[in-house]
Amino acid sequence: MEARVFENYEEMVWVTLPNNQRIQERQHRQNVLFSRDVQVTGPNDFGSGPTQTFPFSVGIPPCRATRGGATVENSIKAVVQVKGRPDLTGQTQVAFVPPSSMPQPMQGYMPPGYPVPQGYGPPGYNPGYNPNPAYGVPMGPGYGQPMPGYGMPPQGQVPQQQVAQVRCKYCQSLMNQNSANCPNCGAHQ
Repeated sequence: MEARVFENYEEMVWVTLPNNQRIQERQHRQNVLFSRDVQVTGPNDFGSGPTQTFPFSVGIPPCRATRGGATVENSIKAVVQVKGRPDLTGQTQVAFVPPSSMPQPMQGYMPPGYPVPQGYGPPGYNPGYNPNPAYGVPMGPGYGQPMPGYGMPPQGQVPQQQVAQVRCKYCQSLMNQNSANCPNCGAHQ
């Protein structure tokens, strides 16, 4: 497996035409920000047997563009060396969604219809509210506990794991890595 992070940008350069005229031209450039090769398995005889899977892990760090207007491309390429023949390759792009771009609840905002737990709110608004509770006295239910959806997941539910995003081979829109069809164009991946 070959993991790469590329920085793509365009740069103005001077070029000389065949008639010795010099002009400025915008050219595509690419820097390698990260590169790692991982051997997944050793020599193997695939034959016509059952399908085999080869789990692997490549730690690709989140990289930022070092130039203004540049884009960052995360790429994973699988290479199978075949004795006496050209290598078989397959390549895909991987998109990482930074946590800050995920929707977050607004601080201090409680949507209508949510119950206010005991111990919150001004005196008289919520029964059981005591601004100065005695030390060591058990608090009422809900006091100091996070509201569902605001910080900790409710008990009995497992937090969803983030799924890597890849680009569709046909329309280039982002989709979950484990999706069989593109949600945008419906193409089979």
